[in-house]
Amino acid sequence: MVKLKHTKEEIIKKADELAVEYEAKYKGCGQSTFLAIVDALRWGGLELIPEDVEERLFPGICVLSAGVGMTGDGTCGAVASSALAIGLALGTPREGQDDSTLRRACATIRNTILDKYYQEYRSILCKDVQRKFFGKAWDLTNDEMSHEFLGISQGCTIMQTAKWTTEIILDEFEKGNVKLSA
Repeated sequence: MVKLKHTKEEIIKKADELAVEYEAKYKGCGQSTFLAIVDALRWGGLELIPEDVEERLFPGICVLSAGVGMTGDGTCGAVASSALAIGLALGTPREGQDDSTLRRACATIRNTILDKYYQEYRSILCKDVQRKFFGKAWDLTNDEMSHEFLGISQGCTIMQTAKWTTEIILDEFEKGNVKLSA
């Protein structure tokens, strides 16, 4: 059995710190949120995916940012990447997939991170979250508007989502529901 190297609170704090660092370095909400969650958990003793797999996923996670492809029209990249992290933690296997495992993982996502977004922002859509968070939405496909947004975003929802999701996964770990990579 895996034993945590740090307390739950320390791991959540680490996710927040990494979210700040990664947002400054990588800019996008999808990759910054995902990396903060996965790397904080790894630091804390839970390796959801090996580092080489994380590197391979990085390009795909990048395009989740800003409502998928920077359109603002889809799900917030922080939400999408946090759902990916929760899904990795709860592990519905490809072989021997079982409907109840998938349903439990989806219910966990709905009842935790999605519920938090609906309570806080009334939506999971990027443009709606921007409007609630900043009072307006930007067309992030426009370079000028994208630079303006990045100049004031200060992480938008990245830090909060990384903390929420890290806590959700740690709660599931405490319940014995987390499936670690081999």
